[in-house]
Amino acid sequence: LTGTTVLPALLYMGDYFSAFLARNHFMGNIGHRLGIGPNPKKRVVSFYEKHDPEKLTDVDSILAKYYGDYPKLVKRLERKYGDYGYFINWEQDEAPMHLAVEKLWETHELMSRQFDLYAPAVVKTGARNVRHNLGFLYKKGRKLWVKQIWPVLEPHLGVPDEKAARRQKLKDKKEAEQKKKAATGQRRKSAEFRDDEDE
Repeated sequence: LTGTTVLPALLYMGDYFSAFLARNHFMGNIGHRLGIGPNPKKRVVSFYEKHDPEKLTDVDSILAKYYGDYPKLVKRLERKYGDYGYFINWEQDEAPMHLAVEKLWETHELMSRQFDLYAPAVVKTGARNVRHNLGFLYKKGRKLWVKQIWPVLEPHLGVPDEKAARRQKLKDKKEAEQKKKAATGQRRKSAEFRDDEDE
């Protein structure tokens, strides 16, 4: 009797508790706040800055609500505001290499600003001349490489295009067959042996 009374109550409490957690996006909040997995926060922030700045304060709660189902959020935002394609490749925003390159460029821009603000005029002129000379040397070196050096090295080091690769493959196959016939003592059917009959 006790079991038949307690069990439905436990099931009801479990369902109520699960619905409460789902309604308040409890797991989503934890996952989002711990930063588990990539999330489109940068894109969502810039998207709302563009379309609806009043929603910027709700970004965290929105991301927590759609945690684990960000494609659904992306579709809804694009449909609601009619801005399709804004979230393409958003996963790459949080990729380690992308973040490293982004931080590197941020550091470069910061150092450039500080240099422009505080460096003496003579040093700025010298740096500008060095940049110009390096750029000039790079362009000349690239032109020399493409026009004169690489054409010489390409047959030995380069990867041939599809047609050249096919021709080379057929040539290698023919040479391998000739070597095999020579090793087994078979005569070749060619102009050297006129007594061979054509098939």
